[in-house]
Amino acid sequence: MKTLIAYYSRSGSNKKVALELQKILGADTEELIDTVNRAGVLGFLMGGRDAMKQRETVLGPLRYDPANYDLVILSSPIWAGNITPAIRTYINTFRDKFKKAAFVSVSGMPSNNLTVLPVVESLTGKKLAASLLLGAKDLRTDSYIEKLKALKF
Repeated sequence: MKTLIAYYSRSGSNKKVALELQKILGADTEELIDTVNRAGVLGFLMGGRDAMKQRETVLGPLRYDPANYDLVILSSPIWAGNITPAIRTYINTFRDKFKKAAFVSVSGMPSNNLTVLPVVESLTGKKLAASLLLGAKDLRTDSYIEKLKALKF
């Protein structure tokens, strides 16, 4: 199955997961670059506000067309109980090109973020082939690698 991992990562956690998943699956990766500066405390707060208001953003240049893939795995943190503006923009731009979609996230409170999964399904117009919500603790112990390997698409 030809797979694309489209990820946004402000702190590097979701990038770490996306690159590990790339190794496991032999997938291509597309890093989503948010052209809005989300660095520092102010950037973090503005990002949470934009996520709560379901705002989109402007993404940097993209390399891959998701129509060329059987599966698109979306990876992003969850801010203020919502998907990030970068992932929202990517989904809204390309949803008609997704054959299958999955969602993987690293966030501070993963068990509180289950409400995001139906939102991703609604935006993509697809039932998610798989989903995984990880916490920072998973990355500290490397337990996330086994959880990624256990994903079934």
